[in-house]
Parts: sequence; C-alpha cells; structure tokens
Amino acid sequence: MKITILGSTSTIGVNTLSVLSGIAKKYKIFALTAKSNYKLLFQQTKLFKPSYAVLICPESAEKMHQLCKKNNLKTKILCGTKYLSYVSTHSKCSCVMSAIVGSAALEPTLNAIQKGKKIFLANKESLVMSGDLLIKNAKKYNSLILPIDSEHNAIFQLLFASGLSYRLGDSAYYDKNIDEMILTASGGPFIDSPLSQLRNVTPSQAIKHPNWKMGKKISVDSATMMNKGLEVIEASILFGLSYKKIKVMIHRQSITHAIITFKDGAMLSHMSDHDMKIPISFALMYPSRCDLSIGKLDLTKTKELTFFPVDKNKFKCLSLAYEAIKIGLNAPTILNAANEIAVNNFLKNKIKFTDIPVIIEKALNEVPFRKNTSLAKIIENDRNVREFTEDLIRRKM
Repeated sequence: MKITILGSTSTIGVNTLSVLSGIAKKYKIFALTAKSNYKLLFQQTKLFKPSYAVLICPESAEKMHQLCKKNNLKTKILCGTKYLSYVSTHSKCSCVMSAIVGSAALEPTLNAIQKGKKIFLANKESLVMSGDLLIKNAKKYNSLILPIDSEHNAIFQLLFASGLSYRLGDSAYYDKNIDEMILTASGGPFIDSPLSQLRNVTPSQAIKHPNWKMGKKISVDSATMMNKGLEVIEASILFGLSYKKIKVMIHRQSITHAIITFKDGAMLSHMSDHDMKIPISFALMYPSRCDLSIGKLDLTKTKELTFFPVDKNKFKCLSLAYEAIKIGLNAPTILNAANEIAVNNFLKNKIKFTDIPVIIEKALNEVPFRKNTSLAKIIENDRNVREFTEDLIRRKM
C-alpha cells in the first residue's frame, strides 16, 4: 500500500514516518510534502526514498533539488500547491495522511476523497471549513476517513471497543446509541492565569504548551481553546452528533482523551500516554494494532485524574465555536478563517492575545451567512473572510 503524507515535516508527519518505519511491510512512501522545510524533507527523502517530494516555496524546492542531485537520489522534486493534489490523487497512491495545518489541506484532501483514497485526517480545518462536503463525497466515492486527532481517534477507538460501527456522519445511528461525547482539554498554558493577565501574553508564552510540543499556530489555538472548539465542530460533522451532545472538560493530565456516555448511563473512557504515535498507529493498522515499543501508561504512577468545566468567560473562543456550529451554513468557515488570520497577526505581535476572540466575533457578526455548496464557494468565502479580517486588523478593529 502506497501512502502520500501531506505535511511530512509537521509534528504529525514526523510521528507518522516514525510509526511507518516499524511497519514498512504494509506501507511504502509514495510522496512527501512540506511548505519550506527542505532540510528535514531531504533527510526524510533520503531515508524513505519516495517517488515524489513536493515543496511550496520555490527557493526551498531548488535547494532540495540540488541536495537530491548531489546525493544521487531519484526522487522527483515538484514545486507548487497544485502538486499537493497531484500526489494525493495519483493512481499509484492508495491512501493519504492529511497533516498540513490550516486551510491549505482542504483542496488536496477533497480531491483525494473524490478518487476514493483512504484518508487519515489530522487536519481539522478541512472538515470545519467544508461542513459536510467531505463526508458527502466520502460516501459518494467510497472513501474512508479515519480521524487522527487524539480526541476523535479516541472516540473512534471507543466505538470500535464497544462494538458500534464506525459510520461517517450517521446522526440517526449515533443518536440512537450515544447520550454524550466528552472531549478533554489540557487547558493550555494559561489555565491558572486570571483573565486580567491574558492581555499581556506574548507569542513565546502562548506557544509553550504544558503537555505537548506542537507547531506555533496549533499551540496558540490550544492556549485560546479554539483548538478544542474546532474539535467540537469536527466531531459533530464526523460522527453526525448534535453539538448539544458534545461536551468539553478540562483534564490537565492529558491521559483520558475522550469519554462516551451511552443511553443506559454507562461511560467508557480512552486512556493512553500523550504520544501521537498511538492514534496514528491505530488508524494506519485499523482494525488491527501494532506493537509501538514505546513507554506504556503506568496508572500506579498517576497521582490523580481530574476533570472540571471550562471557564467560558476566559476562553471565549470555545463559546464562539459552539455558536458557529449552532448557526451552521458557512459560520464555521468564517470562524476558522478569521481565527487563522488573527493568530497569524498575534504571532507577529500586531495584536494582543485577548484580541483574537474579539476579531473572530466581529467576523461572525459582520460577514454574511450563506450556504457553501461547492469547493469553489468555500474557497471564495474563505478568501473573503481573510481579506475582511486583515482589513479589520489594519483598521485597529
């Protein structure tokens, strides 16, 4: 089975290659892609020898080409976003790990689905932006979407363990059996900080997650709790459950990743060490499991497992995500685009940390709601929201 990894230099991409190195007999690397990190991409290419390596940045692509030529590597180097879809839909590629952060993953992921590829979905923005477009196409073209996010993968594993089928977006089936899904959140770096102090948060402080080492954008999303808000939207779309049945609880230990409450009152939880190789390996090997040879969770060394509700006054981004999924239509697209622009400007020190939810709320209040029925309309809407948000920030809101 040949796999394309979109975003192989990301945290998910690196962990995926780590898992694949132990199950080489099942998978062969068809293509690897990165935005500009040609140095890491070259090391990965040298080790896994894919047919193609794609870089978005022209300068990085040229440097990658020279390195491969110097080292006699036969991997073909491609440059440009259009080649993300090329390597995802290629007839020799059977499955795709969608690990690009942000909206850039939507088009190649959808195109791969329309070719009937198996999708390992680590990019939550694709589902959030497109609503049920990915799900409808997956059903139409017989493409299987398996979640990689630790919380959604945990739900996936709980469904598997409880004997329930995994059915994309089947609201009637899941509503019949499940009373509530609980996604857990570490709370990020500011869980103990009073709201009054958050205005002075710096980008370097926001990207220091207490439990995980992640990219800058997703780390800021974790700090604002928008990451969990996007996960609520993703879970609602992926499993077809009403947002009213999807709850978020703070669980600082990051050991319990999700809990399902069934109609009879029984609760099942998924626990594991916070290592992304665990959900990645389950999706890659589903319905089997593999021996990862990593440290197993020792509950005797776990002093406590605590759960408590989210302070929605402090973490308003989570409330905005619930509001977006309640509104429906293109509200999640607006939420996601405005958030990406706001976070990017925060990382550049152009706005305050506490400005992020203010900007997103203004976008939700001022950008017209409509139904996005095609990829073209989603991309157009996404672009318009980004332009609106950039202009809003330039005008100092």
